Amino acid sequence: MRMLNAALRLTLRHSSFTLIAVFLSLGLLAWYRTLAIRVRIGGDNVYHLNPFLYEHIVETYDFRTTFEEQQCFDGSTGNRAEAEPIPSVVHFIWGLKHGKGSHSHFGLIEYLSIKSALMVLRPTQVKLHYASLDQSSEWFLKLKDNVTLVYHDPDRGVLGKTWGWQAAHRADLLRLQILSEEGGIYMDLDVFAIQSLDTILSCQKDIIMGHEGGNRAGLANAVIVSRRGSTFVDRWIGTYDNFSTQEWNYHSVTLPKSLALSYPEEICTLSPVAFFWPTWSYKHLKYMHRSLSPAEVSGTKEDLLANSGALFKNQLAYHAWSQLAWDPYLKDLTPELIRMHDTRFNMMVRHFLD
Repeated sequence: MRMLNAALRLTLRHSSFTLIAVFLSLGLLAWYRTLAIRVRIGGDNVYHLNPFLYEHIVETYDFRTTFEEQQCFDGSTGNRAEAEPIPSVVHFIWGLKHGKGSHSHFGLIEYLSIKSALMVLRPTQVKLHYASLDQSSEWFLKLKDNVTLVYHDPDRGVLGKTWGWQAAHRADLLRLQILSEEGGIYMDLDVFAIQSLDTILSCQKDIIMGHEGGNRAGLANAVIVSRRGSTFVDRWIGTYDNFSTQEWNYHSVTLPKSLALSYPEEICTLSPVAFFWPTWSYKHLKYMHRSLSPAEVSGTKEDLLANSGALFKNQLAYHAWSQLAWDPYLKDLTPELIRMHDTRFNMMVRHFLD
């Protein structure tokens, strides 16, 4: 009997240790999962399970523009006699979801994005390509007389390739189709034009894109400036023959960088500060949206004045990284908050309000 009781106690003790080990493992896994930061890069969601190291790399930037980037920015690469300037037409995409029915709400952030393009870029036309759109939105109504609506049937896909794809991936391909067929300036609806793009519209090369991150690891597709029939764009479209719905930002950020390295004669690339600085990192989003001290307000006013409305020299646009910034910073913004609450973001965009 004593041996039986001892064996039973040993079994229970072993089971207890096993349960404790299981609970500890689950706890550690849950803790580790909380380190994951969901980010939006060029229209795609990715998880960084070791965000601190990667974010540090992305945030590290010496603000030194390469010779080629400065040539691209200045338009000093020369003009091709046989090529007309890139059309001053701005394209946006909204509500590109599969199936018909509910409308996507068009809000303040989208309004400010289009308003910035109208005020700063002064395009010959703004086209809003959509599958679903709340045309009764007060913010859309303020713009409707200055925007050309272009409907896209979500059931037809894009180039016959996007059946079953996520909306973001369909939008990735649709923007390339639009630029290949029409040319112009593509901007995501969380991008804000800060300075004119007239100089780069006469670029010798057929497509202009900006680097994402201080490490220049990618070229993000949230802003693309391109001539119609660009060889680079058509080559990019061709890579979607091997697209996998399991991937995230490869085709929208990593692949164009790879293509640029392989075909540098076809593309003009800008420094990170041109379109995509500050970045999507937690530190940079907080930098843009936290309350400023009186001294910081004064410094920001000086920067905006010195850089013609930009926070940094050679900044042409700001991408707000809405998929990451929406819940903590963007969703509760109102015109009153933007006018009265001094953050770097609010101070930069408030003049786009009526």
